[in-house]
Amino acid sequence: MRRNIIKLLCLGVVVFFMGTALSQEAKGAENVKQKKIVFKMGTIAPAHMGWSALINEVINPGIAKATNGRGSLDWYYGAQMGEEQQILAKMINGQLQGGGFSGRGMVMICPEMSLFEIPFLFDNYDEVEYVYSIMRPRINEWFEKRGYHLVLLAEQGFDQIYSTKHEIRTFDDIKKSRFQTWYGPMEEMTLKALGTSPIPISPTEISSAVRTGICDALISPAIWAVSAQLYNAMQYLNPLRIRYSPAGGVVSLKAWNKLSKEDQDAIDNYLRSIEKEFREEIRKINEKGIAAMYKHGMKEVKMTQAEIDAFKKKVLPVGDEFADKGYYSKADLDYVKSLLAEFRSNKKK
Repeated sequence: MRRNIIKLLCLGVVVFFMGTALSQEAKGAENVKQKKIVFKMGTIAPAHMGWSALINEVINPGIAKATNGRGSLDWYYGAQMGEEQQILAKMINGQLQGGGFSGRGMVMICPEMSLFEIPFLFDNYDEVEYVYSIMRPRINEWFEKRGYHLVLLAEQGFDQIYSTKHEIRTFDDIKKSRFQTWYGPMEEMTLKALGTSPIPISPTEISSAVRTGICDALISPAIWAVSAQLYNAMQYLNPLRIRYSPAGGVVSLKAWNKLSKEDQDAIDNYLRSIEKEFREEIRKINEKGIAAMYKHGMKEVKMTQAEIDAFKKKVLPVGDEFADKGYYSKADLDYVKSLLAEFRSNKKK
């Protein structure tokens, strides 16, 4: 009798632990299932070209692999979700979890990013990479204090001047031209400093505005000029590196925090590992775009060093004025300038 009782007790213990293990296994499976999250992402970038092609080839499969399929991105390209202001609004109300943004969109989300868009701040991409390598954690802080996570720091690259009627190389050429603006306050102030009254036109309407004569000049990266087929309407391309423009992939912190810490780290580690390479690919696309536009028939506008120096002098106050307006701090502006001075000094040695 005693042996039977012991057997029953042992059997009960085994059943209890088996049931507990099965219950925990079921909960674990449920948790894994819950971790499969799809982020809806909006962008004005056209599908299958430039940024979008790289997103499909590099970003999407990389994130899926890093998270073992638990995280994925569902993209709406070509302004399907509206322009960047609408995309941002949809992120705020939860209709979208994130987006791929141009320099304009990056500043809308995080005004401090306009610091890197100061006209003629950078001379080349080596300077950009040096500043980014040191300031990347600080940039993340800027976004997070505003409720966003910067998953990828990309770029538009250096922007050039495109025109139809006049070869833009002097202030008189600028005054005679009807410049389009969309990029935001810094672009508008820069163009005004150079002597023109810019006309606000959204990026989705630029091509038709050029063709109908509403505007006849603009600042743009080659990657955008090619995708918008501006080479069919514009006559002249001035390759002056008038402005560097960042770009990036951004998600709301509300959406980001739905991911496990493991998946957050996996995504961050993967994207940080390919950020520089991603920017380098954009640069190659821009270079090929400029070459293709010349081959298509656009004429290169060459400036003398004196003309370039005159442009730089005219827009020199813009950086300080935006610090005064509170887009970024004077301390951050001075810090970036000190980094550039350090880099340039070391390069000369």
